[in-house]
Amino acid sequence: LQVIERSGVPVRAPRILALGYDDRERHFAIHTYEGPEGQPPQHPVNGLLPAEADELVDELAALTQVDHSSLPFDEPKEGFYSWLTERLAAFVDELPAETLLAADQKGLPSGDVLRWALGRYEVTERTPALLHGDLNPWNLVRAGRQGGLTIIDWEMGMIGDPLYDLVRHLHLTPTRTEMRMRMFDRWSRKLPAACVVGWERDWRVYRYIEQIRSAYVDLDRMTTGAALSTPNVRRAVDAYE
Repeated sequence: LQVIERSGVPVRAPRILALGYDDRERHFAIHTYEGPEGQPPQHPVNGLLPAEADELVDELAALTQVDHSSLPFDEPKEGFYSWLTERLAAFVDELPAETLLAADQKGLPSGDVLRWALGRYEVTERTPALLHGDLNPWNLVRAGRQGGLTIIDWEMGMIGDPLYDLVRHLHLTPTRTEMRMRMFDRWSRKLPAACVVGWERDWRVYRYIEQIRSAYVDLDRMTTGAALSTPNVRRAVDAYE
């Protein structure tokens, strides 16, 4: 967030007020409240309006202009896609025993099978950019402190393929086909050419990854009962089958 603020690029995001550690040495940040003044934040839980979709794409384009060189980052030697698939497979490997048993009963593959299956695909290398990493509707605020659509909850931020941020958003947000194509069209025109090359072939591969990730994440929540009271989790598990 500090890097975004210093860059001056038009990304609506919270402004950091203080950083620190609590008595358990857990890092925390205090930042500006981004909802409408005196009201709870409003989120586009049923999907973006056309103007909001355009705003989000423009903010993703702006993120490619943020100089992230001051952030700690070791570019994966094997490329962003391979790093992402390995992270997913490792997540599956480390799931609780009861979740892995439920996954086996539902026919979901093991981490090793995922490595093999997803390893058959190749994804074009695009110029890396600062990514939000979790653009679900509850991380977008309507009519916030700066007006328009504000992006909050940056704790999953990363540096990687700009296409991934958009595809993850489309997976996590109710989006009609025409809205998806509108966003892809604007995204491919707004971002630098080196950030969008080959996207037409690659976006479906990232969608496969997000569908697989959701299958495990939501199954884990169902078996362990974790976070079932939160609206986005409840909606996901209710539609699991």
